[in-house]
Amino acid sequence: MKRTIYSSVFALAAAVTLVGCGDPLLDDLNSNIEVGSGDLSIAETYEQAAGMFLTAQQKMHDVGAANGPHVYQVQFNIHIDNYSGYMAGTQNFSGNLPSTYRYFAQYCDGPKASFFNVAQATLPVMRSAGQLNLREIGAMCNIMYCFSALELSDVYGPFPWTDYKNDVQEPPVTYEPMDQIYDSLFVNLKDAGEVLKKFSSTSQEHQDTINTILAQYDKICGNVDTWRQFANSIRLRMAMRMSNVAPDRAKTEAESAINDGLIEKNIEYNTMAINGTNHPLAFISILWNDTRMNASLENIMKRLKVPFMEKIFDKNSGDIRNENGEITMTAGSEIVGVPAGIQLTPRDDNNQYTKFSGVSSAFANIPLAIFKLSERYFLQAEAALRWNIGGSLNTNYRDGIIAMFEDFDIDRSDPILTEYRTQESADTSIDYVDPHNARNNKKGLLTVGVAISSSDDARTKLEKIITQKWLSMFPMGLEAWNDLRRTGFPRIFPVNDIGDGSLGNGRMIRRIPWNMTDAAAAQDVNTTGLQALGGSNLMRTTLWWDVPDPSGLGDNRRWETEAAGN
Repeated sequence: MKRTIYSSVFALAAAVTLVGCGDPLLDDLNSNIEVGSGDLSIAETYEQAAGMFLTAQQKMHDVGAANGPHVYQVQFNIHIDNYSGYMAGTQNFSGNLPSTYRYFAQYCDGPKASFFNVAQATLPVMRSAGQLNLREIGAMCNIMYCFSALELSDVYGPFPWTDYKNDVQEPPVTYEPMDQIYDSLFVNLKDAGEVLKKFSSTSQEHQDTINTILAQYDKICGNVDTWRQFANSIRLRMAMRMSNVAPDRAKTEAESAINDGLIEKNIEYNTMAINGTNHPLAFISILWNDTRMNASLENIMKRLKVPFMEKIFDKNSGDIRNENGEITMTAGSEIVGVPAGIQLTPRDDNNQYTKFSGVSSAFANIPLAIFKLSERYFLQAEAALRWNIGGSLNTNYRDGIIAMFEDFDIDRSDPILTEYRTQESADTSIDYVDPHNARNNKKGLLTVGVAISSSDDARTKLEKIITQKWLSMFPMGLEAWNDLRRTGFPRIFPVNDIGDGSLGNGRMIRRIPWNMTDAAAAQDVNTTGLQALGGSNLMRTTLWWDVPDPSGLGDNRRWETEAAGN
């Protein structure tokens, strides 16, 4: 079977290895590069399989190479991190992004390019694992492939699942509906888990072989059983994602995943310890001045008095002036965020938003998270709320907050954790103030506190769970955006930006559209993609799981009626 790669996507991946975002080369990409062809690729040796296994770990959220920050920027930061309420852009990238909600096809291909990078490393190992007697390594590669495929689907919607798995990535390809992709992902993750579950019953010689590979090449899990728990935790994430569209199936899948065993530590890649490099977001923020704290994150953190805010963000780096040139905030005064969706200007000395709060040098040394322990507990807390499964809601909620604080070296016995957990309400006197442009000032939306009370109704409990989960997952923008689309929480600021023209002021982006600039790719979208999506190729089109919550717990349609700029 011919092995080719979507040329426009890999041209983007190639370009970002050479230049930083905002540089001219990234703005003028060659979309006609032939990348490669041949038979289905396989790992032919033990050494090849082990090397690809490591590469796949690095490529999920790109780390481990000099170009990692460039790839991470177009995979997450330049768009998804803004939609999630975590970060906001500072510059217009030579006019390509006049605002952070605008659609620029080549930048928005970034998540697809990253998926193909993972696929290139995992599929050859999956195909030859049995032949090489490395079935467990093949199962781990299967888990990483499923992890990245899930992210791909949750960004764009349907994709050619069968074709991509057979290395058919050049048109014509056939798009498959998201519910079928989810079905396949569940099967693949369960199969991988079964392989890993049987590991302890294999010969000692075989166990020694696998453990030798893991000791040298496993940088995110550390042992076979943690990989199995990782697969189950992804299944729980998927189950909660489909809780609105298929609640009965979601409950069954969630209960099965919980019973099979979930992660007991963070799944993360420690870039500083392994490569001596910083978190890729630090490059984008500190070295390039391309991203800053989002106004929504600033306001929610301040209203809840989050004690580790200063561990993540610096105060403003310079005097900030208003539009009349008057200093409104002296250097080093405040942690201050940038509103998403505002009109952006070039990255030059006149740009005031580059002086707003970027990530700190301390954050630069934090490991790059793939799946956090705190998320596992918050997922279980939501499962307990919805279906009374997975243990106590209060216990899981407490453990999620404890895990979040431990990520910032705050021990569970520290009084500041107790003080935080017992807050009954948010400080609603704190609103957002833009020291450069007062027209961007916004009244804060978050009103709920941290402590869950027996008097809270179910919707309030869900809002508290998701708000704390959102805080804990920073900077994992995709998962935060997924929860926003699914639940409507936390209450980030609506945006006065119509995006690709389909949104209307105040409406949230529901998906990243497919790139239609290539005629053959556009034909595939029109032939099978739109039918699988069930709507137009627009930012406002909702994904399969993005439907109103039939239980009434969520509020994910509030953007349809909430006025922007409150």
